[in-house]
Amino acid sequence: MKKIWTLALIFTFGLSYSQSEKENNGIENDSIFIGNCESGTKRAIKDAENKVYNSSSYGLKMKTEDDWKFDEFYEKYMESKYGILIKDGGCVRTPDSKCYTEKMKEIIATEFGSEIFKKSREEAKAKYNKKK
Repeated sequence: MKKIWTLALIFTFGLSYSQSEKENNGIENDSIFIGNCESGTKRAIKDAENKVYNSSSYGLKMKTEDDWKFDEFYEKYMESKYGILIKDGGCVRTPDSKCYTEKMKEIIATEFGSEIFKKSREEAKAKYNKKK
């Protein structure tokens, strides 16, 4: 039974991947597109050229209720002050998303300074604590 489920998953992903379409810039666009490092890097560069700065993190984070509230505040703070969008990338990290994230972190550090996340988190924490 386990082998049947495995084969069904492989077939489903293979079929979905083969049906993906190409955008004008040659990067595939599919909801389950696994991609490659080159496509992720290209997307990051293109986004930065359009002043779109997506900072994604991956994996499950254990947080308290107050942590969730602060993170929500911090995300809004980063977007309004710096134009950086903090996103949850989910649990699965593909070659495309890995290279996108790495390139975007490099671009953000160049644009805003290497300590931007540490600095902005301290700024936001001070504002957040004043609001309490």
